[in-house]
Amino acid sequence: MTKTRHYDGNPQKNSPALGATLAYLGVNGLLALLHGSQGCSSFIRLQLSRHYKEPIPLNSTALLEDSVIFGGWEHLKKGIAVAADKYKPQIIGVMSTGLTETFGDDMVSALASLRLERPDLQDMPVVLSSTPDYIGSMQEGYQLTVEALLTTLSGHPTKTLPSNFTEEVPTIALLPGCHLTPGDVDELKELVMDFGFRPITVPDLSISLDGHAELEAAPVVQGGTLLEDFQRLAKCSACLSLGLSMAKAGEILKQAYEIPHYNFPSLTGLGATDTFILTLAKISGKPIPEKLLRQRSRLLDTLADYHDQLGGQKIAIALEMDLLYSLASCLVEVGSEISVALAASQAGIHKLSLPIPIEVGDLETLEERAGKSNLIIANSNGRQAAGLLKIPHLRAGLPVFDRVGYPQKRWIGYEGTQQFLFDMLNSLS
Repeated sequence: MTKTRHYDGNPQKNSPALGATLAYLGVNGLLALLHGSQGCSSFIRLQLSRHYKEPIPLNSTALLEDSVIFGGWEHLKKGIAVAADKYKPQIIGVMSTGLTETFGDDMVSALASLRLERPDLQDMPVVLSSTPDYIGSMQEGYQLTVEALLTTLSGHPTKTLPSNFTEEVPTIALLPGCHLTPGDVDELKELVMDFGFRPITVPDLSISLDGHAELEAAPVVQGGTLLEDFQRLAKCSACLSLGLSMAKAGEILKQAYEIPHYNFPSLTGLGATDTFILTLAKISGKPIPEKLLRQRSRLLDTLADYHDQLGGQKIAIALEMDLLYSLASCLVEVGSEISVALAASQAGIHKLSLPIPIEVGDLETLEERAGKSNLIIANSNGRQAAGLLKIPHLRAGLPVFDRVGYPQKRWIGYEGTQQFLFDMLNSLS
């Protein structure tokens, strides 16, 4: 009989504000401002810097006890003004926390009031994202922030781009979900360029958090989607959203600019990658490049060589929903059995299906249910359950802080799928 718990003993989810921060970190020249206490911003910086091994530019309105009691409305106005005056960012991205959302701080009216008091800030692009800690997980915070970026910035005029510009090379809008690593986003852009398109990626972590050397840390994001790129979205040939959580963001672009939108719940696995590549071939009208056919052939050979070892393996997975579905559907495709599927939150749980029910659960649930599995796939915090159960543990998701090079790792496409299967088999041996 399964025990029922009414608490999270060892949560696997991250806060929505962390997801919002991650989305903001993919936009060049943006200053991320968390409307909450310094402790909230310090924890987010710790989680992200441990994962990416990079300094994380995140500012805070630094609310104290009196601000919590009387509200942080004035603190937010002051925070935006100080950020604009001191650091001169191209964009300011604000996200809320459980603290300010519980009190009911109205960020929209605070910004409107500030613009009346400071007419010089009238043209400063400010993105507002509502991300209370008590609703959802990292994936929801990231999703809401990408939607806010698109609705706020895609129509924002820029001095560097005339309104009547035309693209010399056809462009495609890419909306990668938070489950994709900077290495994955790089691979995604390469696949699109193989078909003759120039990708406009929102957000683009492959430039800002790819592990390149910087001379010194800066308070604003260095690298990522350019402000003028948001205006270029209107001219794109199509929009490709990656992960079910990005479907609504893709629909925003489709409705605003009447461009075709294609959503791909997964890009890991033979079938999922085939669907993506065939879609690109259809949009471009070009044949599939020989390079990709060669990669597909190598993946087929891997499936033939190791089908007996991949088939029948019992895998327990605890991840954010989009990543859980991507990896689990690939494992089902190669004949493995998903013994436990624990999502971090309810996001998409009734829209995506696996051979077993997907449940919302924490790492204590993983510990209780994964005992008969051959492998656990979870973030680094899953090591405790894996150690107790004496089961191999393949790191995936966020945070991964006890393995080297995770942000550059690729899980998508033919090569990423092949590497995932290699990693799985090597973990089992």
